[in-house]
Amino acid sequence: MTIAERWLLPDGIEEVLPPEAARIEALRRLLLDEYRTWGYDLVIPPSAEYLESLLTGVGHDLDLLTYKITDQVSGRLMGLSADNTQQVARMDAHSLPRTGVARYCYSSNVLHTKATHLLS
Repeated sequence: MTIAERWLLPDGIEEVLPPEAARIEALRRLLLDEYRTWGYDLVIPPSAEYLESLLTGVGHDLDLLTYKITDQVSGRLMGLSADNTQQVARMDAHSLPRTGVARYCYSSNVLHTKATHLLS
């Protein structure tokens, strides 16, 4: 294997370099600040969780998009998040007990096992 081949990224994985990274971060900050003015609380879902928690109540499609890994300590199956919506719902129900309307925003990476459409 050549050095150039070792540095190749898998299909669908991209690195973001300056100045595009700065532009994306500035837009992310503007959006999160705007959400805060509308009463949304920022949450940061974990990148991985146990699969039974991550996929509770979701369809088969999300299961197929979720990368699975094994927890080396417990041996339990974990998933790398393919969609944060379910995680934020779990956080709301179990970690952030509130009465009334709860508004959350989040900005994080997700990882899909395959493209969700032909242009991905």
